[in-house]
Amino acid sequence: MATQHKDQYNTVATQYSSYDDLPMSDLECELIRTALGDCTNASVLDLGGGSGTHARAAISAGAARVDVVDISDGMMGVGKELAAKAGMADKIRWATADASKSLASQGGAGDVVLGLGGYDIVMANWVFDHAHTVDDLKGMWSNIVSALKPGGRFVGIRIVRDGIFADYVKWGKYGCKYENIEEIPGGYSCMVYLMTDPPFSFGGTMMRDSFDMINEIPTGLGMVDFGVVPAEETETIKKDPAFWKEHLEEPLFVVVTARKA
Repeated sequence: MATQHKDQYNTVATQYSSYDDLPMSDLECELIRTALGDCTNASVLDLGGGSGTHARAAISAGAARVDVVDISDGMMGVGKELAAKAGMADKIRWATADASKSLASQGGAGDVVLGLGGYDIVMANWVFDHAHTVDDLKGMWSNIVSALKPGGRFVGIRIVRDGIFADYVKWGKYGCKYENIEEIPGGYSCMVYLMTDPPFSFGGTMMRDSFDMINEIPTGLGMVDFGVVPAEETETIKKDPAFWKEHLEEPLFVVVTARKA
């Protein structure tokens, strides 16, 4: 990831909390809760965790601690305030780092020493969709694998091909639309618009190994047992299947699970 990602998220940090009002946020959060399951006494790394939405979910599911790593100090500043309001300030720690670069080489911040490994669970939500290059994606997966203990679990959101070009995404039915999609080496770049109040946008990139669910990179690094949390089984979709029909037919995103061998 580049400095521009840090700058763009610092700029919209206070606005980003309004993402919670979008339909896709409801589905995303339920899928993550399902994927996390019982986290009793687990240690969790939330890579690219931003304002800590899913870090707080992990604590609610029983995690002993969550370390949030993000490139944006602004996003984490919002997260610290939300964690304090939720009574979780003593269970969530924060560190500034680039998820595409070796965490071990970036040291740490506060009580978090990066690159030590031994986590029961690593989350990486929307992180892969900021990999500018295949090497960036390899760097992200290398951090994930290094951070997990043997048998540790991975949970992460990623964009998938069907939704990138879906008609409903072009006009933002579920709160997000993609424009200016262009092919780049190894994948696509685009502008992402979130239909919040007020709306905001940021640049995104997607590598083929991720959005086509090839998983050659993580498999080569020792990840196994890849799976996708079935969206059709969520209460969010069961409450209004007609509304979610387009997403089920051509999903924009999925929540992927895997395990370190």
